[in-house]
Amino acid sequence: MVESSIFRQINRLSPRNKILYLSTVGISFALIVFGICVWALSGRYDSSSKLTSSSFGEIAYQSRDETTDTTHSVVPVYPTKPPSFERKDYQGESFPTPLELVPSIALGPSPSREHNSPGLRATMIPSSNLTAVLSTPDPSRGPTQNPSEYPSRSPSSAPTSHPRFSPSTSPIDMPSMGPSASPLMFVPTLLPVSLPPKSSSSPTMTAAPTSEPTFQTHDLPANPDPTYFNYNTDSKYGPSSWENVTVLNSTENYWREFGFLENRCNTGAQSPIDLCDKPVRYCVEEHEFRTRSGDYTIQGDSMIKEILPNKLRVVMARRQGEEPDPPSSDFSGVGYKAIDMSNIDIKFPSEHTLCGRIYDGEMQYYFYHPVRKVLIAIAWLFEAQEGNATNNHMQLLIDEFQQIYDENEDGCLVNETAQDVMLNQTRSLNELENASTKYIPMERNLGRADRRVQKRAKPWDPFHTDIQKTVHFWGYSGSLTEPPCTDSVLWRVMDVPVKISLEQLHQMQNILFNNRNNNTCAFTSTHFKGGVARPITDTLRYYKCTRRDYVSDSERALCGDAGCEVPFGKDLEPYVEPEIFVTGPPSLAPTLSPSN
Repeated sequence: MVESSIFRQINRLSPRNKILYLSTVGISFALIVFGICVWALSGRYDSSSKLTSSSFGEIAYQSRDETTDTTHSVVPVYPTKPPSFERKDYQGESFPTPLELVPSIALGPSPSREHNSPGLRATMIPSSNLTAVLSTPDPSRGPTQNPSEYPSRSPSSAPTSHPRFSPSTSPIDMPSMGPSASPLMFVPTLLPVSLPPKSSSSPTMTAAPTSEPTFQTHDLPANPDPTYFNYNTDSKYGPSSWENVTVLNSTENYWREFGFLENRCNTGAQSPIDLCDKPVRYCVEEHEFRTRSGDYTIQGDSMIKEILPNKLRVVMARRQGEEPDPPSSDFSGVGYKAIDMSNIDIKFPSEHTLCGRIYDGEMQYYFYHPVRKVLIAIAWLFEAQEGNATNNHMQLLIDEFQQIYDENEDGCLVNETAQDVMLNQTRSLNELENASTKYIPMERNLGRADRRVQKRAKPWDPFHTDIQKTVHFWGYSGSLTEPPCTDSVLWRVMDVPVKISLEQLHQMQNILFNNRNNNTCAFTSTHFKGGVARPITDTLRYYKCTRRDYVSDSERALCGDAGCEVPFGKDLEPYVEPEIFVTGPPSLAPTLSPSN
């Protein structure tokens, strides 16, 4: 009766609770069996608590000299029966580094040296290879009193490179179930490893190179819109066919706000270009472009973030009265006051190149000149290398795009789940409710909590020192780098890249290339093999502004027009050398350093 009652109670449980209940019973039973086994085997351990060799092979010890980065092995010579080891506690200096598993044992004598906080490591030697180890004597060990007996477990009176061991503490009857309190713990490898040749040393373990993420090129939409274009050079919608993009007066064309309605992709001075050390024009600027960060915060409607098919974009809300102020800049040589920033575009990889080098990405700031009816664009090149620190200011912006990506992904997964439930009527309403919420990763917002507090505290500055490291640039007259390719853009390409971490680069690439429509779940990116950069066009006439043309305003205020003996960057920040040095037009030969 009791048994039947128990089964009836179990059958009343939900499938999930039933699994949890049975799992708990199974784990409890396993623990009871384990305790019985430990109790039964406890008599097989003698009172000295000895550690014997495992069935995988014999145990050898290594000591590693942290100062010389060399490894020496200490292998006891055994007679015919298996050895046993007493557990010892190291007396003296504490070990500065934890023990680590090693893939192999370095053979060879251990030179006599002063022993400073070594790290000891243990590994398993296959029994089949034990002869190779036994044939290699270790001169750092003193002779034993009787060669036919077990080797001495403590070093001889002669100086050695190995630590001295004191007698063990009072023995215990059973092995410890947790880590020993001693700073020394021998951890054998789980599988036997083969021995290297006698003359070899322990290999240096190097981290695997960081693998570059790959992004799948997405299929063409079933019915491409007339404004559709992509970056597949073999497609009829690729860069060589952009002149066929039409209906530029639609809302799909962001640039229509500035009157850019005519498709100019196959005419005029087209961008991007390669910039190098042979400018053919003189610098037309007399001072740095003078920037203002404005009052816009990174959250809210003042800075509208968008994940578009070929870029990450931030649209600045247009000025409405005196306040608040959008970011702006006063450009030398264009005959106007400070101009408000209209938008920021981010693409991967860079569109402009420097002496043929393609950078990891490019961030473009656009300003519309209301009198000359042209755009002024500032291009910042991204450089992401192994070891680069996180660019904290850029991460504030990346987090905003990540939030949009997460919301799109969550919405898509919810819709997919809802459709799946509608096709399978046997699933309950509760399962639908659980499925519709289980994909919302609330923890993703927790890591950004501190940065969100910072973003609410002050505006996001597009000219922050984490971004702007220089006041000098290449300049030329070119075009937009996407349809309608209007050739009315004054470009300034900065000569010091913006450093970001590899993780930040991969995060932004994933956001752009793997974004999905939250309703249809279709991928939105038009990239081709992880790129949304227009190929470079024929080289146009360009110039390069350097310290010979002007110094930063703050340095000029401090030391005069010629600048200081020790150069400064913007706002007296440390001066950063440009990527490429030029002599200025006519460029007879580029300089290799500022002193030449």
